Amino acid sequence: MLLGTKVALNYAYMAPELIVMAGGILVIMADLYIWRDKKWPLALFSVLILLAASIDTLTLVGQTGTTAHGMLIIDPLSLFFKEAILFSSILIVFLSIEYMEQLKTVSLGEYYGLVLFATAGGMYLASTADLIMIYIALELTSIACYVCAGYRKHDYKSNESILKYFLLGLIASAMMLYGFSFIYGFTGYTQLADIAGALASKGSTVAGSANVAVISGIIFALAAFTFKVASVPFHQWVPDVYEGAPTPVTAFLSVMPKIAAFAVLIRILFIGFPVFVEQWRFLFIVLSIASMFLGNLTALVQTNIKRMLGYSSIAHAGYITMGFAIATRDAVSGILIYSVVYIFMNIGAFAVVTALSHNQDSDNIKDYDGLGKRSPFLAITMTIFMVALAGLPPTAGLWGKVYIFIAAVNKDMWWFALIGLINAVISVYYYFNVVRHMYIIQPPEETEIKTPRMYKLVIWIATIGTLVLGVLPQSLISLSQFVAKGFGL
Repeated sequence: MLLGTKVALNYAYMAPELIVMAGGILVIMADLYIWRDKKWPLALFSVLILLAASIDTLTLVGQTGTTAHGMLIIDPLSLFFKEAILFSSILIVFLSIEYMEQLKTVSLGEYYGLVLFATAGGMYLASTADLIMIYIALELTSIACYVCAGYRKHDYKSNESILKYFLLGLIASAMMLYGFSFIYGFTGYTQLADIAGALASKGSTVAGSANVAVISGIIFALAAFTFKVASVPFHQWVPDVYEGAPTPVTAFLSVMPKIAAFAVLIRILFIGFPVFVEQWRFLFIVLSIASMFLGNLTALVQTNIKRMLGYSSIAHAGYITMGFAIATRDAVSGILIYSVVYIFMNIGAFAVVTALSHNQDSDNIKDYDGLGKRSPFLAITMTIFMVALAGLPPTAGLWGKVYIFIAAVNKDMWWFALIGLINAVISVYYYFNVVRHMYIIQPPEETEIKTPRMYKLVIWIATIGTLVLGVLPQSLISLSQFVAKGFGL
């Protein structure tokens, strides 16, 4: 909820985003003065920038208020998602160091700068409370992600994926603007709290053509966010982009834009349009069920692990959007929990994929044959991530699903929880198919697997986070409940 006076400019509230934006510019400039074969300081500098922004964000804990005339808001929700976004970006930078050094044609200053710009856009999305700022932040994130996805310039798959990603992104953005114009035209406001007030004040007059106009605006606006979270019907870009993009970029796209979009969706729906809760509840029920079944059933037949994880991400978007369909405090808490655990288990899985492709230059599932003998470290950690993505104990993935399903049962939507459970069971097959290849099927010849230190660092962090939050989830659960309570649900 919006608290406090609408302050014109409070730079303390804007400092984390400004640090990341300024850092992106400095990284690009610094690239001009560093020898081509010694670019690692750029990655280190990027990590320091992200850490500085994270520390500055922590100094805002306990404060609530707005800045930029109410366009940006500081509250527990924005701080929660900003820290999650910054943490995921730090892991991606570490994961990118070894990989990007191999791509000789890549300008690393531009790459790390784009990661920082995309991160800043995600942070703005987490704290924005205005339709205009939502669009600007979404485009800042999107444009940076488009360019990153096409960084393998001489790979036809990469070129094809960036074209699909860019064109579908344009369509989604245009639909969002079209929807925002409907909403502004009916209410006369762009800030979410003012829109909610205008709709509430009209009361029973929100009917007929006006009702259709506002609901149509909400549907068109949600199109861009279903694109970002890789949900049906704007999911078509996912498998091709996940396969064609550099693997660290794929990991980035699978996590950061998603959680930023979930953050702004919570704010838009629960602050801006609570009066239409029944309408958008039905919409999310349809989107959630379609995403779960399409993602899981299509993942069953994939032979490329990046495409499999791509369809898996569509299914996970379906699980998370269950929370919006349920629309209770427990459901919002479940969305927050799922967003955090998804960072660890998904980035961890892609880190293992990156490490293996570093040695074999291939992403086929059959390349994992006999990995249990060739690299016990990669095999064990990949097993942990597959178990987590399937939502099984003792990993953190269990709690993401459990809290969403419990929220559905408490809302007397037990059938919805049952559909989610059925899909979770389906997903076990393709996740454990990877485990089967690692431990049961042996390759015709065994090749040595060398895992660079930066890959190991990311894998270790992701593994520890996945297991610790699986065994000791109470701190995350309590934090998520505190954040969700702020919406007065």
